[in-house]
Formats: sequence, C-alpha cells, structure tokens
Amino acid sequence: MAALEHFTAVLGQWVIQNRGLDYAGTDPVMLDLLRWHGAEEIEHRSLVFDVYQNICGNYVIRAFSMLMTAPLFVSWWIAGARYLMANDPTIDAKWRWRDWLRAARQYKLPGPWRILVTVPPRYLRPSHHPSTEASTQMAMDYLEHSPAATAAREKGARAQPDPDDDHSPG
Repeated sequence: MAALEHFTAVLGQWVIQNRGLDYAGTDPVMLDLLRWHGAEEIEHRSLVFDVYQNICGNYVIRAFSMLMTAPLFVSWWIAGARYLMANDPTIDAKWRWRDWLRAARQYKLPGPWRILVTVPPRYLRPSHHPSTEASTQMAMDYLEHSPAATAAREKGARAQPDPDDDHSPG
C-alpha cells in the first residue's frame, strides 16, 4: 500500500499543478473534484509509509513491493481506461498506447515515462520518505480556493445559528 500511495501522491501533485486540463475543455466541477481528491492524496501520502516503517521497515520488502506495484499500477490504469472507454457511449475508440502518449504531450495525462521510470526510483532510495513528494501546503492552498470547498464552507456558515440572534422566549 505504501508503494501505491507513492503513486497517488505523485498523481495528486500532477493534477493540481497541471494546467493542460484547464485548456482541454474539462468539466469544471469534475476537474475541481479531481483536484480536491489529488489534494487529499497529498495530505495523507506519508501515513501508510510511516505505519510500515514502524511495524517492519524492512527495505528489501519495501523495494520488492514497488517493483511489483509499478507494473500493476500501470496495468490497472490501462484496464480502467479500457473499461471506461468501452462503456462510454460518447467514445467510439479503443484504448491505445499512442493515444496515451499524445495525451501526455498535450498535458492531459501524466506520461508513461513519468509513471514507470521516474516515480519508482525515488521510492527505491533507502533514504526516501513521502514527505519529500509534493507539498502539503500546495494541497491546503488548493483546498482553500477550491470552488467546491469554498461553497461547502459558505453553506456550513449559513447553516450555523447566529450566536447574537436570541430566539429564546421572553
């Protein structure tokens, strides 16, 4: 799980920082939801890793888990994309590697090079700690300005009774 969380933190950072999705015609509500989820992944990026380190902390097991997780993660990504494309009535195409590469060049997806080649080695460093991936402050800044989070805060504030408004009888 710690190896998988490493990927989700990296993807969380990518989705918050990436502006290609803003120019791709992405539905703004869905994009906000995706970025909110990315911020959430960044916030808890160290949790599973820290638990693992405190329970076992064996580097060989940690390295082996990443070497197994990286190809599985990519295969799950591809399987998920294939499933969604096959069940989306607005898409008449099949999943292809070259489409992923083109989408990565257009900043619509992180590229396979990044996912397969640059992410795992950082995790495999013996001195690695997830706190060096992404930034909690970046995640908090996004959540501070997220349209959905702002709307939820405003709705919550309206629902709170005004302490100066005394409705007691008499």
